[in-house]
Amino acid sequence: MTEMFRPVTRLATLAALAMFAPALLAPALAVAQDQRAQKPPPPEPMRIAVVREAGPGCEPGCREWIAAQGGVVKGSLEELRRTIAGLQGRKLPVMLYSVGGDVATAIAMGELIRRSGLDVAVARTVFAEGEPGRATLDERSPLCSSACTFVLAGGVRRIIPSQSRIGVHQQTIVETETTTVRDYQIVRRREGDRIVERRELVKETKEQRTVRQELATGEIDEKIARHFDAMGLDRSFLTMTVQTPADTMRYLTPAEMTATTIATRVAPASAAFARPHPLPPARQRSGEAPPAGTAPDAAPVRAAALPGEVPTQVLGHVPFGEYRGRPLALELAAQRLDDPQVVALGLRLLFDGTPLSTRLRTVTFGLPDQPPLVADNLDAAAPEGSMVARLGRDLVCRIGDRAQVLVRIDPPEEDAGRERWLRTGPAAELLLAPALRRAVC
Repeated sequence: MTEMFRPVTRLATLAALAMFAPALLAPALAVAQDQRAQKPPPPEPMRIAVVREAGPGCEPGCREWIAAQGGVVKGSLEELRRTIAGLQGRKLPVMLYSVGGDVATAIAMGELIRRSGLDVAVARTVFAEGEPGRATLDERSPLCSSACTFVLAGGVRRIIPSQSRIGVHQQTIVETETTTVRDYQIVRRREGDRIVERRELVKETKEQRTVRQELATGEIDEKIARHFDAMGLDRSFLTMTVQTPADTMRYLTPAEMTATTIATRVAPASAAFARPHPLPPARQRSGEAPPAGTAPDAAPVRAAALPGEVPTQVLGHVPFGEYRGRPLALELAAQRLDDPQVVALGLRLLFDGTPLSTRLRTVTFGLPDQPPLVADNLDAAAPEGSMVARLGRDLVCRIGDRAQVLVRIDPPEEDAGRERWLRTGPAAELLLAPALRRAVC
């Protein structure tokens, strides 16, 4: 004899502070606008992982980064903490792509990123199929909206491509009730002169409904304000956030990204792989203040490419074949700085002896057992100036002439039609190791 009944267990839970932005419905260009938001489905939980660049020709200089994309949920903080701990002190940039999520968690993630001294850029990571731990970057429509901006704010440098959708609005408190419905099958059978009963779970479903939704004010607003202040953002970013209604989304223009200092640099996400070029100590002691309105890390980056601060001792030329029927070469130069442990390496592109524009190009060196060394030209006033990188003097002095080196010259990320050049070979040919050692060792 079998009997069925359907008891209902009701469980009420309060959702944490949540900010899910309808950013996927927004236009691709980041233009200043207020858009009526449609309620989106909850995003997939954030996936956080260390990845290495996929594709042929990048080894041994393949770039690495921390991919962080998806909705910010309660477990995202611990996942980020485990990922950073696994780096064992390495400083990889965080590539962020998210529509937001839990406010308290996002703030804590931003604080962790800042304590860890990491840079953040906005870009989508495309994980390679069948290649665990390998990925490529997609910068066609970068996205960071709502609570995602609290994570972004934690970056020591915050690199935002100009086409990004950086969305802000007021935060809301959402209170939900979850009802759990369980169906059981009750089976009774006779054993001798007694009845034995067994209950088996047949099905379980959950239903969720919003019972209260209101603007977060008071303590929550103060916590967000304290976070932005601690991260060094201009108060205009907070003002823009709290003045945008919760049921709309405001997307910042590149000028607004810079003015509010949410971006320390509006540039392709690949700029996060270039190490910032600090001012030589003599300039730092001079007491020069950065220009008014300059983002926190922009002054030393620009100053590194000023006349007199780039390498001046030419070492020689590395040929790269022909470009449009004429010889193309990479000119290397070096200079020892006030810091005896650091060498400045400068590179120029020469087309039949005439300098080519280096603005927004990068040169990546893949050296044995070393992270990729990236040089770029950050000085808008000198489009044909040197691409500059810093490297340790000890590394220069111990590298062997036969050590295998990769040299890759890349165009701006957003300009896939421009030329890219690649060479591999011994350090004596591609790094001009003998001349470099004579200059600095």
